[in-house]
Formats: sequence, structure tokens, C-alpha cells
Amino acid sequence: MTRAYIGMGSNLGERMHTLAAALHAIDDLPETAVVAVSRVYESEAWPDPASPPYANAVTVVETALEADVLLRLMKEIEATLGRTDAERNAPRVIDLDIVLFGDEEWARPDLVIPHPRFAEREFVVRPLLEVDPLVSLPDGSPVDADQVRVGRITRDLGTLPGFEDVTHAPADTGPEAEWVEVAEGGGLIGPGMVPGADALLLLERTVLDQEGIPYAWDPYAPELWTNPWGLKPRFRLMVPAELVDRARAVLREVALAPPDYEVGSGYEGGEEPE
Repeated sequence: MTRAYIGMGSNLGERMHTLAAALHAIDDLPETAVVAVSRVYESEAWPDPASPPYANAVTVVETALEADVLLRLMKEIEATLGRTDAERNAPRVIDLDIVLFGDEEWARPDLVIPHPRFAEREFVVRPLLEVDPLVSLPDGSPVDADQVRVGRITRDLGTLPGFEDVTHAPADTGPEAEWVEVAEGGGLIGPGMVPGADALLLLERTVLDQEGIPYAWDPYAPELWTNPWGLKPRFRLMVPAELVDRARAVLREVALAPPDYEVGSGYEGGEEPE
């Protein structure tokens, strides 16, 4: 399986609905699954700021498809959602681009990876770093915001409906969507473990899920941790501000009666209880 980063954009019609429909269609592709998506950001149309503003996001998928096959299928999704042939950079119902595809590099008339000049565009770089702050180019160099020049983001449009459970939700999303930390933890990567996550933190996530309390990870879900150097990451579980007291009460009960983490308990392998 290869981890691919896909840029998504729309500046015609019901933008949020179209992006959500495109993401569902990508998730339904053969041997492909959406594992994370950024929040959606509105940006100035580029290179013509007089055009309608875009709604942009970046999604992370795991796929067994080759990059050119993935691109062809995404073009079919675009056509199904109403995109027609238009001049370069013209307004469009949907735009799907492969930004990065593992450590592969492609240079064909119809496919260039990494996507040309993506590092100059804030509407790509900001959501890309949101879903994976440690993302790197095929040569191993990190992606950062130092080269951003165009595509200025103007506001946060929120999460895509239907994908709240895989959307990164930073703690500073503002009073309209305030998230508060209720648990934090991390650990070294070990054989068979969910990368970077300690067993108690995974259990706390499961308890919140069983209680029907929505949660989000900061900076992102432990399953997305790909650091190869064995550093000890830290992850925070966040819940909506109005549910903090309830969540903390539930997790307090977990702390008072912690599970047995001995070998054979199922937790040493990063597994969650039934």
C-alpha cells in the first residue's frame, strides 16, 4: 500500500457538498481507503482573484493502485460530479490532484509527481501540514511553508460532513468550534503497536467512542505517525468544549480502574477492546 496525498478544490456550486461527494467516491475506489482529511479552507482563486473563491482540502489515502491508475479514476470522479473541459485555471466544480505519492516521482505529460509548484500555494501547504506535519518530499526533505507565495487562505470553512472522525481538528478552531484536551499520551514505536500510541490513550479513545462523545486528535491520529527515527511523539485527545465535563468524568473512571497491560491482554499490540 502507498500513502498518497490528494489536493481537492471547488469554486462552483455547492462546494462543501461536492468535496464530500468526491471524498466518498475516492474512498470507494478499489484497494483504496481515506485515512485522514484536513479541514476545508477558503482561498483566493489563483491566478485570477476575480474568480469565485475556492474551497480546498487535502486528504490522505492508502492505496494499492498505481499513481497513473489513481489519477485516471479521479478524472472519472471529476466528470461524474460535473466537471467539464475548460481553460487552464478556469473556475471548476471539482479539481482533484495527486500532490505526493509515497516517495515516487513521475514526469509524464499527463502526470507530474510531486505536483508542480504545490509548495508555493498556501491552499495546498497549510492543509497538507495539518494532516501530516512530518510529510516529506521524495528526496526526504521536509515540506514547510517557507516557499508559500500564492493561493492565500481567507477563512476556515470547517469539516467535511460525513468525515468528522478522520478530520484533523486543531485546538484553536475558535469559539464556533472550540475543542478542549481531555487526555494526552504517546510512546515509542514497538513491534505490533499502533505507531506512537500508548495502550491507555487508545483505551480512552475507545471509551469516548462507546459513550458517543465526539473526539479529535491533535496534531493527528496516532495511526498516521510515520516518523522512522523512533522519536517519542505526543498526542492529545480533544472533545467539544460543551462535553468536557462529561468526557473527563468518564475517563476518570478509566483512570481509577486501569486495565491489565501484561502480555496476552491484547493491549501490548495496540489493539482496542471489543
